[in-house]
Amino acid sequence: MDSGHGKIRMNVEGDRLSILPDDLILKILSFVRLKSAIRTSVLSSRWRYIWTSMPYLNFSNEDFRNLAKFSKFVTHLLSRRKNQIEVFSVRLTLPKKGGQAFVKKVINKILNYALSHNVQQLNIIYPPGKKIESPLSFFSSKSLKHLTLTRAFTSDDSIMMTPRTWELPSLATLNLYCVTLYGDSTDDESAGLFSNCANLKNLTLDRCRVEGLDSFNICHPGITDLTLENIFCNVGNVVTPELKNLTIKNCRGTHLISAPNLASLQYESNVYPLQFSANLLHLDKADICIYHFSNSLKRTQEVLCMLQQLHSVKILTLNFAIVKLLSSFVELISYQPSPFANLKSLNVHPGHVIPKDQTQPNVTMSTEVKNYLLDGSPGAAFTMVSLEEAIAAMDVASALGLMKELEVLLDQWKENTVHMEQDKAPNGSHRAQPDTKMKLCTGETTAHVESYWKDLNNQLKEGHRRSVSASSMLEVIEEVLIKLPTSHRAKLQPKFSSLCAEVDTIMDDMMHHLKIQCDRKPRTPPLDHHRYPSPPSTHQFDRGGAAHPLHGTTPNVSAPFTAYALLPPLNES
Repeated sequence: MDSGHGKIRMNVEGDRLSILPDDLILKILSFVRLKSAIRTSVLSSRWRYIWTSMPYLNFSNEDFRNLAKFSKFVTHLLSRRKNQIEVFSVRLTLPKKGGQAFVKKVINKILNYALSHNVQQLNIIYPPGKKIESPLSFFSSKSLKHLTLTRAFTSDDSIMMTPRTWELPSLATLNLYCVTLYGDSTDDESAGLFSNCANLKNLTLDRCRVEGLDSFNICHPGITDLTLENIFCNVGNVVTPELKNLTIKNCRGTHLISAPNLASLQYESNVYPLQFSANLLHLDKADICIYHFSNSLKRTQEVLCMLQQLHSVKILTLNFAIVKLLSSFVELISYQPSPFANLKSLNVHPGHVIPKDQTQPNVTMSTEVKNYLLDGSPGAAFTMVSLEEAIAAMDVASALGLMKELEVLLDQWKENTVHMEQDKAPNGSHRAQPDTKMKLCTGETTAHVESYWKDLNNQLKEGHRRSVSASSMLEVIEEVLIKLPTSHRAKLQPKFSSLCAEVDTIMDDMMHHLKIQCDRKPRTPPLDHHRYPSPPSTHQFDRGGAAHPLHGTTPNVSAPFTAYALLPPLNES
């Protein structure tokens, strides 16, 4: 009895995940792919049907070889999911391949199901090169609160056409990337495109087009956060009385802003300064970058007018180009008082820098410009970032981003390797019995051997692809690190070395798996060895190494896969 009680106690303590409440388990499953979440059904009876109650659905075509298999998976999942459970969020990554009609059919199947189950969050990632029009029901949902539409940017037109009328009364957050919006010039343009989204608070438009309007206006009584970047039309009026945070980057047109409660402003433009219709009495931060304009008197006066409207700002950031422009016309500011009475911090930086272009000059701030900016707040902190410091900071950010990208890639490889090993695990019910005598016909033998070679062939190709990808990314990161000053490089070196070691470990595990596969010959009657050569011997997978300036040695990633050339063509008979 004691031993049995101890065994039960050990099992309970060893499986703490299963004793968690369903809501918490479902939340944990929301962070993994749907295919992986469904696989938990084989763990025990406790897990068998948990996935059918998942309110978070993350559809990705990356787990499937083709669109047909993905479509079949979608149908299987939606038909077996508990119909009475509402859908909280859907993330859908659409395939790059496949006919447009077929892709649209899959989209409609998922979206219609989600909308009929009162979905609150939708995030759809469209492939490049496809113009896909979403169902109209998509833009008249009463439950939808957060919507993100994205397409990878190409030189093509934007991803889809949206209706002229948006009827989304619950929508609070809208993010659109590479989307074509439609307006109607016969309507009242001052009403704006999103006037029927009464609850909208956060709006982001990036690389979007607007058809049917000469000027694109944003007029909304409730928006608090607005981001406009690379809009391919003239952006005119922005009338948002509750707006707190505004970002405008590289948008055409003269922008007239009415936002009396604005607290944070970020503005980048090639030519056009901003104009404000009201004083910004609540402005805390302003980051202004203006590029590529001529040092003309008119432009200088426009910039001065804009700066004077920012008089209440506490933290002000300007780029070198503005300082250079003011320095060219010091007579305009020499006898003017500083407008910044509340300034606590002034930061001046190069703005956009090109690391390969070392000819970009640093800028020296003249006494007149410094007095104009700081005399109103003599206690304000002043920081001026040099070009070299800006390039180093950009390289550090680039290296960290690349290392994060590689970490995600390695995690995916490890997850896929585990799944592959589980799929390849021998099943006791399929083992050949020693007293069973079975003679395969020639066709079955050929199919069996070709299947073996095809599987090994695919694994070698995938291994080669992964090793080349990892090696290339390490080389790019290394190139960035070498350019960094010693102090910056020393901070990033441990993380880079750890990534190199992890890549080595994954490559070793992959080599070990391939050696096992090569040694595991198909169980078939004797065959003509001239026609079907044996798998490559394991000595052909020995690894080599070469000196590496940052972490000692680097794997010779191409050497293990030379055995691929020894495989027989799969179409030989």
